Amino acid sequence: MESFGLEAPKFVKILSRKDVVGDELKIPSSFCTQFGERIRSKFHLKLRTGFLVPVEFDKRRGVLMGLGSFFNQFDFKGGEMLVFEYFGRLDFNLSVLGTNCSEIEYPLMVNSFQTCKPVRVKLVPGGWRFAKFMDPTEKIYDEIDLPLAFLNRCASALYYHFRMVLSNGTNFLARYDRDSSKITGFHSMCEILGLPDLNSFHMLLFTFDGYLKFDISAFDANMFEIVFPGSPIRCGVTGELAVVSSRFEIKVQPFHMERYCYGVDISTEYMSLCSMWGRNDYIVAYNGSCSWKLQVKRRNLWKRTTIHDGWIDFRNDLDLKAGDVCVFESPAFSINHFTVSVISNSPGQANR
Repeated sequence: MESFGLEAPKFVKILSRKDVVGDELKIPSSFCTQFGERIRSKFHLKLRTGFLVPVEFDKRRGVLMGLGSFFNQFDFKGGEMLVFEYFGRLDFNLSVLGTNCSEIEYPLMVNSFQTCKPVRVKLVPGGWRFAKFMDPTEKIYDEIDLPLAFLNRCASALYYHFRMVLSNGTNFLARYDRDSSKITGFHSMCEILGLPDLNSFHMLLFTFDGYLKFDISAFDANMFEIVFPGSPIRCGVTGELAVVSSRFEIKVQPFHMERYCYGVDISTEYMSLCSMWGRNDYIVAYNGSCSWKLQVKRRNLWKRTTIHDGWIDFRNDLDLKAGDVCVFESPAFSINHFTVSVISNSPGQANR
């Protein structure tokens, strides 16, 4: 269920008993304001198994329609959490967390109109999610308990140290204590964001990659993702610059501007960086308050690396022109997250 392009803020719907016997869900107004013009009137919600949920979007009301059969097929009772992810194109990715706050074991099925076979969901690739709701009676500053259901699924893959990556690409080191089943080190997150504790958030969503990394998304009381200030090399509210550890440049060529661009090569000058990516991997590029997930592939005996899916959205959203130079920079321990700046080739147009 890998998707590439513009990364819109996630939103979460906690299903009520009334929801699961109905056919509609309301989308957060903040999401509709920012992305409503991009969303088509008909599209699919895509689950990790390949299961497709056909829905219609009522732009005027900000409502998704056509969910009743999906709720019935999955036998939802209320209390389940639906995590919506949008990458600026046609469909949404959808993941489901149970009432135990851990991602569910998905039924191995596809919808009746589909002819493909379902994909068995594994920890790798794709990761596994859990949610942590903030308790207003308990200040959370440094440690978080892991849900039992998440431990039952992922404990054997948990090491003692992890990188925690925030929505702006900044990261910090955390530790896992097997005896207490807690992850500690969140004081670093508080320091990066200039917060006394984590209780200003309503919920944190963690995505474990199955190796040594968790992605963290924070949500407000409306269950809309909070986009943190900063970028991988400009930390949080302080704006402190991190030391650049890795970088590469791409000079935009005329053929990169074609309607269908089938790949943008990264120069072999940066082979030492590219060799740290998998054969089919991704990077996330941050500019201002926006980020894009870009597919990177290595081929020709792993000597040539190319940006594939996501480039066209990245190019269009940044209004790139032939001759512009995109500079990608990342700090240490962050080979997949880059701050991108654009050196303009157009007279009178500012760099960005």
